[in-house]
Parts: sequence; structure tokens; C-alpha cells
Amino acid sequence: MPAQAAVTASRAQRTGSKRRLRILMIFVLCFLCWGINNIWGQFAKLHDRKAVVADMQRQLTEAKRVNETTTKEIARLHNDEYLDQIIRRDFHYSKTGETPLSASKSQ
Repeated sequence: MPAQAAVTASRAQRTGSKRRLRILMIFVLCFLCWGINNIWGQFAKLHDRKAVVADMQRQLTEAKRVNETTTKEIARLHNDEYLDQIIRRDFHYSKTGETPLSASKSQ
């Protein structure tokens, strides 16, 4: 009978080991699923942030272009000849003794 008791104890120990191993595997699987879910979410957030950064870079480039154009226009406005040209063109001013000519657009 002692051999029978040893076999029964050994079988019980293997059953307990299998149960613990199964519980451990379930825990590891759950942990891996959680980790993969977090990584997937981080990739989605990273993609969104990259899109925002690209849009901001585009806006920055546009703002720099507008700033450069405005700076050039300001520099040109300090020239008296350019100011005379703008005044004549946009506000239809003329010097004394000049006859303004207007070209009508044909319809």
C-alpha cells in the first residue's frame, strides 16, 4: 500500500502543478493582451500627434512666408517712388497739370 499512496500523492502533485501552470499561463496571456492593447493605443496616439505636428509645421511655414512677404512690403513702403505708384494706382491721384487716363474694360 505504501507504493499505492506514493503514486496517488505523485498524481495529486502533478495535478496541482498542472493547475498552477495553467493559472500562470492564463495570467501571462492576460498580461500580454493588456500590453499589446496599450502598445496599439500608443501607436494610434503617436500617429495622431504626428499628424498634428505636420499640420503645425505647415502652418509655421505659411506664417514664415507671410512674415517675409510683409517684411519686404514694409521695406518697399519706405521708398517714396513706390508710395507714389501705389497712391496713383489705388487711389487715382494725379499730380497737378497731369491728365489722368483711364482704360475701360471691354465687355
